[in-house]
Amino acid sequence: MDAERINVIIGALGTVVAAFVGVLTWYLASRADRHHEQEEREAARRNEETQREQRVLDLVVALHSEILAGIVANRRQLTAEDAAYALKQNNPFATADETDFVFDAVKEDISILPAEVIHSVVQYYRAAKQSNLLTRDLRDPHFLAQSAKEKRRIIELLLQIVELQKLLGEAAVADLAAYGGRHGLSLQANEKRATELIAAARADLKEVFKKSEQLDPSLRAPVARRSGRQRTQYSMTPPSVKEG
Repeated sequence: MDAERINVIIGALGTVVAAFVGVLTWYLASRADRHHEQEEREAARRNEETQREQRVLDLVVALHSEILAGIVANRRQLTAEDAAYALKQNNPFATADETDFVFDAVKEDISILPAEVIHSVVQYYRAAKQSNLLTRDLRDPHFLAQSAKEKRRIIELLLQIVELQKLLGEAAVADLAAYGGRHGLSLQANEKRATELIAAARADLKEVFKKSEQLDPSLRAPVARRSGRQRTQYSMTPPSVKEG
């Protein structure tokens, strides 16, 4: 084999080797790019999942707070005295509580909530909606035109719905707190603090009424007294204030 043919073969081999090295370099670079892109997509997915989980936890806390605010005040609202007073009213007056802005913001995409809390949360807000509708009806001319017996029937229904709302709220709060606990959140402290704040507010309000009566005796409620002849006596007991 002469030198010229050897040079041709060597040149051809060099070209092949150069092409192979080029293809290998491109493949390795392309593979590295694909791996990098895959890592970026995986990181974006994990970040999106983390953000979604955080949003779910934020919603759980917000719903727990919103429902708790409703039922803490409601726990002492339906006493036997309150129910008897309401049933005696021919033209009862109440204001619907339509401040559920957290649920209003999430109800169009209820699937964002954990499956284990959806049932109790929806049940609570359904009862809340029913109680609001019945409360608004108390001002409706059609209700005001009803007989005393019919009015009493509607008021009894409203009291039943409000009591049901309280029970469903307790269940929803428990489910939300349980979910939060499984994800490192303790919501029981919030419930304890809310209860203590309501109790403190009631005590402060009672003291305010007491001082007001001392400053202005005309604010005292008249009480009939039997001692020979009938005369008016004034009680120092402050008037009861309904919450909600």
